[in-house]
Amino acid sequence: MKRTIRKRYDLKISKEIIYLSIIFIILVFIGTYLNRFLPNGQDIVLDSINNLNEYYSQGSDINVRAVVFSNLRENIVFLGSIVLFSLFVFTFPLSIISFILKGLSIGYTINSFILLIKLKSIKMILIMLIKNFIIIPGAILLMVISFYYIRNIYEEYKRGRKEGILFLGRRYLLNGIIVIIICIFLQLLLNVISIGILQFLVR
Repeated sequence: MKRTIRKRYDLKISKEIIYLSIIFIILVFIGTYLNRFLPNGQDIVLDSINNLNEYYSQGSDINVRAVVFSNLRENIVFLGSIVLFSLFVFTFPLSIISFILKGLSIGYTINSFILLIKLKSIKMILIMLIKNFIIIPGAILLMVISFYYIRNIYEEYKRGRKEGILFLGRRYLLNGIIVIIICIFLQLLLNVISIGILQFLVR
């Protein structure tokens, strides 16, 4: 009986991960059309392209530690914002907004690459994919966990169980931290390994 319930629960989570993944892909596609309404943002993207080209073209002089920790801070802020905003019901919409903006910004940046540097945009898109290869699936998993947490918090609130709410909060925070640590560690390894690839791509 427990195995059957466990299988149903795992299947439900798997479906929600798939649904959120599809939603994120849709957000990326929507982001590719934002250039028509926000063309000024392309200047920022162009500056980023120039900075990347200049930075990764330094060869053996590149500061690996600076690159890795720069990406690390960005990833921690993004994933951490999802967890912290989801910790309270009234701030939960902010975590959804953070998730939406991430998808839109990736789509906007990809389309800006294509418009600004044409065929060479393939290299920059690959760089972006490498830098988000672990972080995006981690964000999707955190959002699924957050939805379950908020729903359980609401049920405990209706029953008037304050202890249950505190327990759920502690468990959610622990699970969120574990997911962030795993994602950051894996992305950190990928970033270190991929620096040579990134240097090759910007040539």
